[in-house]
Amino acid sequence: MSSTKNDVRSKEKILKLIDVIPTASSLMKERKILREKRIRLKYDESIEKGYVKINSRLAEILNIRDKVEIVVAGRAKLVFKAIIEDSVEEDRVHVNPDEMVENGISDNSIATIRTIFEKSEVKRIE
Repeated sequence: MSSTKNDVRSKEKILKLIDVIPTASSLMKERKILREKRIRLKYDESIEKGYVKINSRLAEILNIRDKVEIVVAGRAKLVFKAIIEDSVEEDRVHVNPDEMVENGISDNSIATIRTIFEKSEVKRIE
């Protein structure tokens, strides 16, 4: 008789623990916001120095409005103004070749792109 009571109590404890775990469908509702993405840099003569051309879908995903930061292999950190166009492939960013050569970055290099938030846009969570 006492073993059945212990079984019932342990089942109750397990059920209470299961209630804390969120369901799979509720986890799918919470979308993770991307802060950065790996892309390829493609030379484009038509772009002025200080600017990059990116796809509108990529700009939407990364919440890019004006300025972007491009990091190549952790050694070169560059800041550019973004030109958003649909004609650019989603996984590529078009850059000025002269500016890239000055910084020692070759065509088709893999880089990380992220948006730069202005101080007024940054929200502190305490």
